[in-house]
Amino acid sequence: MPPPRRPFRPRPPQQREHGTSWEKSADWYDRIIGERGSELYQAVVIPGALKLLAPKRGERVLDLGCGQGVFCRALAQSGCQVTGIDAAPTLIQKARTYPVKPPVRYLARDAAEITDLGEFDAASAILCVQNMEHLDAVSAAAAQVLKPGGRMLWVVNHPAFRIPRQSSWGNDEVTKIQYRRTDAYSSTLSIPIIMHPGKADSEVTTSFHRSLQTLTSTGFSAGLRLAGIEEWHSHKESQPGPRARAENRARKEFPLFLALLWEKP
Repeated sequence: MPPPRRPFRPRPPQQREHGTSWEKSADWYDRIIGERGSELYQAVVIPGALKLLAPKRGERVLDLGCGQGVFCRALAQSGCQVTGIDAAPTLIQKARTYPVKPPVRYLARDAAEITDLGEFDAASAILCVQNMEHLDAVSAAAAQVLKPGGRMLWVVNHPAFRIPRQSSWGNDEVTKIQYRRTDAYSSTLSIPIIMHPGKADSEVTTSFHRSLQTLTSTGFSAGLRLAGIEEWHSHKESQPGPRARAENRARKEFPLFLALLWEKP
């Protein structure tokens, strides 16, 4: 049985990201993602996020959990004044090595410690919400710094279909259908992720699974209203083979990402 739902208990700011920051995996993560991001970032996430957030030239945009700044640079290239925040100092250092115009301001700090940064027209949290245990504190802080009418975009691994260690692919050999198995969904879970399976001293990070109801309740509790929702699928196609048709059908049926657009009244 999945563990029971755990109530959030705020921790002191200096402790909030202990054990969940990607600092210990920063070098490896930068080698994987680099300046432009993974193939999925380039083909699905960045285009979808820019379309839904609709940043305008000259707007002040705050990118939370920015990592090495892949989405920050996409925002800057759209003409925005961008501030990127991440709890991993090494990732912030990596971000500063990738030039872009106009330049991005990068800060190494917790995503909930942003209320001294002034007001922003928009904010984003791209594929990092699942690494934030204190999402309620982050949401409240973001709502505070957004201007009235400002918007915030969350992009997460789809909580119904991409749950670490609780979801997987299966094949029905009779119907020739590839299906998605989900063993847990409604429970809020803290899932340890071994970054390098098979490596004896592999670092471990934590992924926090939340149902759609829990995710949206967090935003609503921060005083935000839901202004848009999209589900994004893989752009890939299987090479011809006995399972290609089933695999391609499954990609169109089970989205990889969920995007939630929030607005401050």
